Amino acid sequence: MTELNRYLGKHFLNEVQLASASAMHIDELDALIHDRLLPAPSYVVTNAGNVCSFVFGEMSAPGSTPGRYFPPSQLAWIDRARRAIAAGATADIEASLKAQFTVNFATALATLNLSTWRLRDSFGDDGAPIAGGLRVRTDAAWEYFLNGTFGLCVANPISEAHIAYKEVLQEKLTQISDNGSQTVFSPQQAQATHELIDAYAAASMPFSPIEYASSSRKRLVEDLRANLRASAAAA
Repeated sequence: MTELNRYLGKHFLNEVQLASASAMHIDELDALIHDRLLPAPSYVVTNAGNVCSFVFGEMSAPGSTPGRYFPPSQLAWIDRARRAIAAGATADIEASLKAQFTVNFATALATLNLSTWRLRDSFGDDGAPIAGGLRVRTDAAWEYFLNGTFGLCVANPISEAHIAYKEVLQEKLTQISDNGSQTVFSPQQAQATHELIDAYAAASMPFSPIEYASSSRKRLVEDLRANLRASAAAA
């Protein structure tokens, strides 16, 4: 068994497992994805021995089991899509689902703006939404959601709140650490950065061994922790 197989087996469901767990045919699953009612697979392993994702593109993965791989949270999103279809309240089901996602994601961002990191492009100093900036964030999040990105990088993408939390933590950590390249920290900065790294590490995926070297997790967790240790040793 390859390292990638072990990673995917631990953290993801293949299309057969997902269809079985959701009591649907694979054709129905494909139709939901095609109609933009459900996220695409986070990983696709091809018969040619490559692994493909929206985030990292195509990478060599010889010996890995071909298939499409989805996070277990896909089951919750399948339930949401089915409820929207059953409600039949609108002819445009995607618009209905996107509107629900947008409201929930924007609500989570508003909370995080006050508690975790100021999102100055999306909220004013009084906490009021900035419509244009907030729309850019929510529209981008919907596309990343649909192309499988959040299933790849968010530890538990079960809700918009979980997704927003990981995204805002990454934004904050990126900004305060110069994208993980900062090497000198005051004691106060070091403590705050350690705490933020721990929170981000818990909220994000570990990433597969194939892409880990290029991942935000390596840069913002492993490498940044090493920078903190080196700064403390030099002090």
